[in-house]
Amino acid sequence: MNLETASQYAEVFGVLTIIGAVIFSWYQIHQLKRDRRSAAAFKLTEIYHSITFAHGMHIVFNSPDNLSADEFESLHSEYMGEIVTLMTTWESIGAMIYRNELDWELMYDYFAGAIVVTFQKTKRVIEDWREKNNRPSYFEWMQWLAERVMDLEDDTPPIPANILHKDWKPVL
Repeated sequence: MNLETASQYAEVFGVLTIIGAVIFSWYQIHQLKRDRRSAAAFKLTEIYHSITFAHGMHIVFNSPDNLSADEFESLHSEYMGEIVTLMTTWESIGAMIYRNELDWELMYDYFAGAIVVTFQKTKRVIEDWREKNNRPSYFEWMQWLAERVMDLEDDTPPIPANILHKDWKPVL
């Protein structure tokens, strides 16, 4: 084999190596994104395991509708920490959904109903806090997220998973 033929083989080998590296890199990035999404999904499930969060949700869900901030705070004075934890969790999730840091469908499956109920029960409270503190951005992402869920459900009412997926079978 002469030098010219050897250099041509080396060029072909170099191109194949680069193509292989690009394909492998693409696969690694794809796998990393999948792993990250899976880790985020698992982290989302942990939210419900927090006693503070669960207690805040229980209190808010069982609150009378349309309470003013003063009425709400008076009724729940000893539990406001749990309630604010609940609301700031929704706030964080809303901002992360907007920035595509969390998967919409996963969030919807886990939390859609809870977010909407929380917002409906605290809407007037939030409005009062915004006005009182001259801060229209209080719980803006929680409101944004609840409104996106409600908009979606205006056209397509939610079907409970036990009904929607009643024929599902695990892949063995």
